[in-house]
Amino acid sequence: MTDAPTRPPLSRRARTAVLVLAVLAGLLASASVALGVTVKAHLDDRDALNSARSAATAAARQHIVNLDSLSWKTIDADLARVLAGSTGTFKDQFTRAQKDLKPVIVQRKSTSTGKVLFAGVVRADTDTATVLVAVDRTVKDSTDTAGAVAHDRWRVDLEKHDGRWLVSDLQPVA
Repeated sequence: MTDAPTRPPLSRRARTAVLVLAVLAGLLASASVALGVTVKAHLDDRDALNSARSAATAAARQHIVNLDSLSWKTIDADLARVLAGSTGTFKDQFTRAQKDLKPVIVQRKSTSTGKVLFAGVVRADTDTATVLVAVDRTVKDSTDTAGAVAHDRWRVDLEKHDGRWLVSDLQPVA
């Protein structure tokens, strides 16, 4: 029986080359994992931001419809609906203003409806957003039963509270 041929021992230079290649392979594997984690985090952040933008836009649209859809017959519920979607400065201002607004709507037997024409995000993160909303508001009352249409444009600032987007400020846009 013959002995299997034996390999000659690796030279020092070859051992160093093998060690360098093993270290490089390890670094490459680590870099690949880090890149994968970074890309996943970026995609998750992008998805969260897109979701926030969509939700904020929907909330701004609905709030403007709520604000522009008031009826003397359902005024208490209408005003409560607007307040339920409000926070901060806007909630404070609307709370004070509704005391003057309600008697005027009831006295004139006023009914208004809003139709959103366009809404677009100006800026957003996952907790705050600014949305521009264009709306046509039709107002009918005891003095104008045919109704008058107003073309309104609003800058709506929103904040996310307990998973809900609430209007924190509302400004007319010229």
